[in-house]
Amino acid sequence: MQVNLWDKIRNGDSAAMKSLYQNSFQELYVYGFKLIADKEKTKDAIHELFCEFWEKHERLPIVYQLMPYIKICLRNKLLKQMKHDAVLLTLPDSFETEATIQQSYETLLIDSLENTEKKRQLEIGISKLTKTQKEVLKLRFYEGHNYEEISQMLDLKVRTVYNHVHAALNILRDYLS
Repeated sequence: MQVNLWDKIRNGDSAAMKSLYQNSFQELYVYGFKLIADKEKTKDAIHELFCEFWEKHERLPIVYQLMPYIKICLRNKLLKQMKHDAVLLTLPDSFETEATIQQSYETLLIDSLENTEKKRQLEIGISKLTKTQKEVLKLRFYEGHNYEEISQMLDLKVRTVYNHVHAALNILRDYLS
């Protein structure tokens, strides 16, 4: 049934889009909330996803397993949002010298902040992270590895890597807010 809805959406049927949205919202909300534990961001991501589907309905791919496809799209959107939220953890290009590469990523984070109070708060936040959380953040944001690579490097499940990143960012966000 959902595949038929998808075909109708691809052909511009707004009633089919509304039906798919209403029938899948709850399942997508539960799935998204498990990923990021933020009600509003989860709802927003679902709304944005369906708006994007509608905007490009003529270019949507043929899909045979609709819910897994939509969940992957939602997951990617939420991960992109998490990455965007981690702006505090990214370094400006001016830090990419050989001398700074040898410094620890904690030092680079602290040096990139001009406000001494924020530095102090960030130091406290970093000290609250577990060794694994620090390592996962370093691999993800400073060495540019994806979650699957980190999973293999640290012999962890991919979901565990996501959880470590999410927990670490929440801790740092709490100390910086």
